[in-house]
Order: sequence, then structure tokens, then C-alpha cells
Amino acid sequence: MERRGVRRAVSGGKHDRGVVPEARWAGGCEGRGGSAGGGAVTGWEARRGGGGTAWEGRGKAQAGGGEAAQKVFDVTQYGAIADGKTDSTQAFSDAWKAACEFNGSASLAIPQGTFFVGPGTLKAPSRLNNFTSVGWLEFSHLDKLVVDGGGILDGQGAEAWNLTTCPGRKNCKNLPLSMRFCKISNAKIANLTLLDSKGFHMSIQKSSNVTVRNLNISAPENSHNTDGIHISGSNNIDLATLTIGTGDDCISIGQGNTNVSISNVACGPGHGISIGSLGKYKNEKNVAGINVKNCTVLGTSNGIRIKTWPGAPPSEASDIIFEDIVTENVSNAIIIDQEYCPGHHCSNEPSGVKIRNVTYRRIRGTSNKAVAVNFICSQLVPCENVTLHDINLEFVSSSGSSGITSSHIQKNSSLVQNVTSSCLNVKGMALGIQKPATCL
Repeated sequence: MERRGVRRAVSGGKHDRGVVPEARWAGGCEGRGGSAGGGAVTGWEARRGGGGTAWEGRGKAQAGGGEAAQKVFDVTQYGAIADGKTDSTQAFSDAWKAACEFNGSASLAIPQGTFFVGPGTLKAPSRLNNFTSVGWLEFSHLDKLVVDGGGILDGQGAEAWNLTTCPGRKNCKNLPLSMRFCKISNAKIANLTLLDSKGFHMSIQKSSNVTVRNLNISAPENSHNTDGIHISGSNNIDLATLTIGTGDDCISIGQGNTNVSISNVACGPGHGISIGSLGKYKNEKNVAGINVKNCTVLGTSNGIRIKTWPGAPPSEASDIIFEDIVTENVSNAIIIDQEYCPGHHCSNEPSGVKIRNVTYRRIRGTSNKAVAVNFICSQLVPCENVTLHDINLEFVSSSGSSGITSSHIQKNSSLVQNVTSSCLNVKGMALGIQKPATCL
């Protein structure tokens, strides 16, 4: 069943081409409750039921974004029954369609109660001028939120990907993301498919105690800035059992995060699993306690990466562990890049982000660049206490290397050339197997 997206409404006018300035994307959580298309529900929960999904409301609808003309489409007015048993799929679909087709600001309201609906597909508006906010579906200021059910969220981003005016620049504007969670706590997000977001597929901001499981996130390799999951300003976030392939980072860990666990992720295509970029804005908070383990990174431009902007104001990234990671045919298997400047319009000053206490343990696989381990640290604040423990990486030529894996390497020694490592402004130690030979 297809459910089309709803126009969003927020205070203030539209921006050029519907793109929202990154300052707002990085800012606070506007409104309260969950919203689809600009309105808000003060508390609701989606739970998997036998053969469908139960949506449990725990509040009442309110208009979001501050526009008086907004119309609220209540699912109960379209026949939904809050008994947890009656199939309300058609009522939800009808309410969603009506809100989408309304010529003005609209929101979908799910009142208090438990609603049983079957899984389906939600499609976002394809045109950017339908968006005046940072995202399509937003959930904010909620405790014990559960979003589950096996459905598909199609961001229909293909039309928008070529409309970014300054990809890679520090002050670039972001395209709308598909799913935004802001100031939520004790939450679970599971069993969803996110396709072709215009911008980031999912963001978790200023949140705590969030569990994410069994997501499939997909966009073409050439879709710019379509990170799978971006996290910032959050604490105790647990991501596991994810399949992510996009045109940017599979997972990006932004400023202000503590105690983030990432495990059992299949990443690729894209830019790998990244901490950063850090230091893009003033007054960024420190990052600490990041653990990435049991992940596979395939055919990406980076494997496991820490990146900070040159000229970044002082902050710190510490107590980071990468362990049991397999890289297959990636361009930078292990990299710290404190001269990260994708748009080539950056400061000539060294980064002020201090990186310390970083451990790489049992990293193996293949690199299609001869420099498989590359530490480019800041001259101002060199990296400290970086540990390499049992590193086993092989080199494969990028020409004809598509599909080359570690098993291919073992069977065909002609594919193997020498791999190297490079160190700049870094202090640390190496233990156990070291291939390439360590530069620490």
C-alpha cells in the first residue's frame, strides 16, 4: 500500500529550492511530539503486532511549526478504531492521502489509543519546494518511543541530489532528511527500510538511551550527502544489525556524543564509518566512548575514519575503539584525517580537535590504496595514545579490483603488492601483527 508524503509547515518562509540552512539542521528541536508533514503528536508509539503494526497514542494532536492555518487530519475521523485489534490500515492511508493532497499546511494526528495497521510504504514529496523544515518525519521530546513495523520510507530523493549548490563546503546547506529524532529517551527504532533520502536518511540528536536494530538503508553511490545514520549531542546510543549503502557515510558520529556502540553493520557503498566531521562549528562538545565492532566495510572510499576540519576550534575526541573490522576493497582502510576539506575551501590553520586514546584491534581485509593506514594528525594538538593491535591488510590494485575479497587474495598472490602506512603528528604504539609495517 502506498502512502504519500505530507507537506511540512514551520514558522518562517521557504528557502531557496526548499533547502534548509545547516545552522537550523544543527540547531535545536522545534515543536514537540512526532510529526509527519509539520504537525505534531504529543506522544505516540508504533509497535509490531501479529501481522501488522500497532500504533499506540499517548497524547493529543497539536499544530506544529506555529502556523495558524495548519489543518490537522485525525486518523479516527477516517475510520481508525483505537482497540488494538480492528484493522485500521485503510483509515491511516486515507488520512495520510488527504493530508498530502491538502493545499496548505497539514499534519497527521494519531490520538491516544492503540491502532492496528498493516505494513506499507510512505513516500515523501519528490519536489524540494514542498519542504520548509529540516526533514520529512520528525519525533521530538518523547520518552519510551518505539518505532517498529517492517515498513518502507521512500524519500524519493533522485530529483534533489543534483540541486545542492555547494557540496562539500563548510557552510553548505543540507537537503531535507527523511527521519529525525530529537530529544527522545529510552527509545527503540527497529525493522524499517529507508530508501533514497534527499539528505541524511536518519538523524538522532540530543537524545539518550536509544536502541536501533535491523534497519536497511539504501541510496545510490552517487547521491551526495545521504548519510545512513547521523548522531550528534547524544548519550548511550546502541546501533546493531544494520545494512547501509549510500552516497556518503554509512554512519557518522558528530559532536557531543558519549557512549555510542556500533556493531554488526554491513557498510557499502559509501564513505565508510566515520567519527566526524568534527570542528565545523564553534563551541562543539567533546566526543568520548565510541565503540565500533564486528563490522564489514565493502567497496567504500574509506573504511574506519576520524575526520576533523582544519582550523577547527578546540575540542576533543577520545576513548575510541575499532575492533574486529573487515575491510574489502576500500580506499582508506584506517585513516585519521585532521585536514578534512572536501570542498577545497578551508582554513590553512591546523585543527584544534585533540584526538587521544584510540585503539584499532583486529582489523583485516583489503585496501585499493597502497597507503592502508594513514594518520594525518594536527600539528597544533598531535594525536596521542593511538594503538594498533593485530592489523592485517593487503593491497589490491584499483583497476579490476571490483569484487576482490580477502579469500581472493589468499588464492591469487599476483594481486598482492606492498602496503604501507603513513604517520604525521601522532604518538602511539603497535602490538602483534602489523601489516603494513607500522609507522608509530
